[in-house]
Amino acid sequence: MKIEDICFDDFMSYDSKLRKKIINDPELLKIMIRKNLKQSRYEHSLSVACMAQDLAKIHHVDPDKAYVAGLLHDCTKYLSNIEHDSYFRYYDPDKINYPEPIKHSFSAKYYLKEKLNFHDKDILNAIYNHTICNSKDKLSLIIYIADKREPLRKIEDDIADLARKDLYKAFKELSMDVERYIKETSNERFIENSL
Repeated sequence: MKIEDICFDDFMSYDSKLRKKIINDPELLKIMIRKNLKQSRYEHSLSVACMAQDLAKIHHVDPDKAYVAGLLHDCTKYLSNIEHDSYFRYYDPDKINYPEPIKHSFSAKYYLKEKLNFHDKDILNAIYNHTICNSKDKLSLIIYIADKREPLRKIEDDIADLARKDLYKAFKELSMDVERYIKETSNERFIENSL
């Protein structure tokens, strides 16, 4: 098998040595992610990973974990609503009625456990919380902020600069902006961002 042929769907069929190598090598993870996502979503994931890694270094969080969480955060973005719900029926029934645009953050946790036998609790928690953040840990805040303010989004505000100085203040300011957006586009009962 060629390295460029690795993919999520076949991952569990690889020998354990290769699986461990892929999980521990962001360059190999990028190959798999590129196959799962549209080019624009792949580029977004790389940008989130880089911003998350930079914020992690500033805030004394493991930069490698931040990078991997950024790479993987949208790994289920391409799944259909039915596919997301299949994970929720088994693992997290309360999430079935959530709006489709945010389901990928929840399903990604279960997808990564099943498809990659991935069990890093910090990374999975950060991915799970990247659309609606209900976690106080720094890695979750970093991924939440990086996802919404990575440079390719070209959003002109001071959130990214504020995040370099104070994650909690940046989160609070950003969550108010996200709440406004959700109220305009979705059902506000799903807004749960809190610390």
